[in-house]
Formats: sequence, C-alpha cells, structure tokens
Amino acid sequence: MGKAERNRKRRQRQSGHGHPWTEVPPGAVRGGTQAAVSLAADIFEETQMPCRTAFLDDPLFGGPKAAVTAIQPDGSVLTDGEIINPGPVVLFEPIKVMMVKDTRTGTVHEARTEGVISGGFHRVPRGIMASLPAEGWNLYRTATGLMLCDTFEGIWAEGTLELDPAWVSEATSQGWVTVFFGPRLGVRIPPHTSAQSYTLQQRIAEFRQGRSEGLCAAASVKWHPVAPQETRSWVLLPAGTFGQPLPVAYMPQLNFTRLGGPEAFGFVRTPERLADIPIAVGVTAEVTPTDVDLVQPHLDDSLNFVGGYRAPGGATDLRYAAWHAAAHTHGQILVITGHQDFPAGHKIRHDTPEDVDKRVLQVMGASYAATVSVSDTPRRAPLA
Repeated sequence: MGKAERNRKRRQRQSGHGHPWTEVPPGAVRGGTQAAVSLAADIFEETQMPCRTAFLDDPLFGGPKAAVTAIQPDGSVLTDGEIINPGPVVLFEPIKVMMVKDTRTGTVHEARTEGVISGGFHRVPRGIMASLPAEGWNLYRTATGLMLCDTFEGIWAEGTLELDPAWVSEATSQGWVTVFFGPRLGVRIPPHTSAQSYTLQQRIAEFRQGRSEGLCAAASVKWHPVAPQETRSWVLLPAGTFGQPLPVAYMPQLNFTRLGGPEAFGFVRTPERLADIPIAVGVTAEVTPTDVDLVQPHLDDSLNFVGGYRAPGGATDLRYAAWHAAAHTHGQILVITGHQDFPAGHKIRHDTPEDVDKRVLQVMGASYAATVSVSDTPRRAPLA
C-alpha cells in the first residue's frame, strides 16, 4: 500500500467514513434524527420509576462502616468499634434507558445517567464510594413517596413508596440524602423473577456491575420533608375559555423565576378583563404537532428555552390537535403563569362546579398573564 493510499484510509477513519461504528445496529436510531429526538423525549419525560430507600450501612454498599482511628505501618486500620452514623440513601432506577454510542470512539453511555452527571452528580465507579453534594438539586417528600428535582426544579425522578419513619427522621436530621441514579442499582425485579427469589447477592452483583460499566451516578442532595408548594404542571385550555378568543396555556411560574420572573417579559397580574392583556416581549411560542415551547428568539438554541409542554398522546392527541390548530389560526396564545396548580383534569373529579369556580378565581388572582405570538417556523424539531 502506497503512502497516498495509507493517508486516504487514515482520513476515512478519522472522518468516520467506512468505519463499522457508523453503521446503525438493528433497532437503533441515528443521533440527531427525528426518530432520535422523539425517542429521547419519550424516555426523559418518564420520571416515574422504581426506587428504594436504605442507609449507607446496607450490605449493598459494603455493610457497616466503623470509624478509623489509626493506620498501622503494614497498611491495616484500627477502629474504635463505633459504627459511623449511617446516612439515608435513596436509589432511583429508571425502567427505560437510552444507550448512546459515540460512532468515532465506540464509547457507550446511558443518556439519562449522563444527564444527571452533567447536572451536578458524579459517577461512582468500583472502588470509590463518595457522595459529593449536587448544589441546587432537591429531594422532596410527596404524598406518595419521593421526587428528585434539578437546579431548574425540573423533575428527574419520582418514586411511589411508603417511607420508613426512621429513614425520614434521619434525613430530616441530616438535611441531606445520598441519591443514587442509574439503570442497574438492584432495585427493579428482573423479568421472570419474583421478589422472593431475587436475592441480596444478586442485587449486590447488579449494583457492582452497574458501577463497573459507568451506569451509576450519585450525589448528596438537599432534603425537604414536605412537598414543594410550586406547581410544575402545564394545563392547556381551548380557545374561547374565559370569554376571550385565544387558546390558553397555564404554565408554572418556576419557568420564569430563574429568568427574572414573568414581569421581565411583559407579563402583568391577570386582570378581570382578559381583553386588556398586553403582548409579551422577548418570548415567543413554538407550537408543533406535539409540543408547546416558550423560547427567547433572540438567543441561541442552547440558551433560549423558557419552558415546554408535550401532548400526552403525541400527534394522536385530538384535543391537543384542536388546540394546536387554534394557536396557528390566531397566531397568538394566551399564557397565564402562576405558583399554584390549576384546577383541571383528575384533580377536580370529586369537586363540585362551585368549588372549581372558586379555585379557578383564586389561581387566576395570583397569576400573571400575557399574549404570546406563535412562531411560524419553529427552530426546534417537532416530535413524531
């Protein structure tokens, strides 16, 4: 092989052309495509997952830890026999995973695990059991279990379980909980296996395997013994609601808090006459067949996101399809933002109409509103 041929093949390898890693395996999707975007949205929005609470003296983490008082010349350690106060732990193990392969290096990682690591968690490989703080992250006790939120108060994980009073007491006393996140933590029961037959040894083996494969992330997260008071839920209401012609989107005020609050974008306290609502400044709505995204159009795509909603039924959601059509027909939507849950859906199934009306007035009176223009050409790819 001549020098020119060798250089040509070297350039092909560096550019990825002709490399076996550039071929998409059966059942996989290529990154950056519509299918990949849709798959990522489905997986990242599935926040409900199995979880388990424990203490750091659990055999899963190596058993009780004794206080080290001295290290002898031969490397052995001396302890005073007193067990170190075991800290509270929670393990979140997602059901669905998204394995991503770098076509140039062949490196494989799990998307959500990498997401929490980039957000402040750290990887926990074999041989190292550290629990560094993830600043800005919060773990909340809820009516049904636990909820993990990131620095923007976005929900990453929710678990339904009955909490041990001793665990809650220790978490409240310390103010921090060690949170593990990953697809192989020994929490979920494997297929064709019962809870009784899934032994502790098997759980430990899976936990160790996950750490060896880089699929385990952990951090110390601030503990909150009560559920957050801020709503995190969007509610879409059809055109004509409240006696005005535009389709309505009620969104969490948390989305605006980190950006200076809704008033920074021209929102005003929701008036009694919605015809007097001003037009928002510095923010537009990108309304696709499956999503509503509020963005700051003057910023780069990596920085412009304010908040978003995805139709539960995707492109087959008929109610959202009607809302989407009305938004594009009018070219505007009415956005109302507040701290409280808007009374709608399953939350009001046991309420009387009078109670619902009273709560709506209460929420509206504490909210902000503005008319937001709908972008004709969304810069974000719609999800199929």
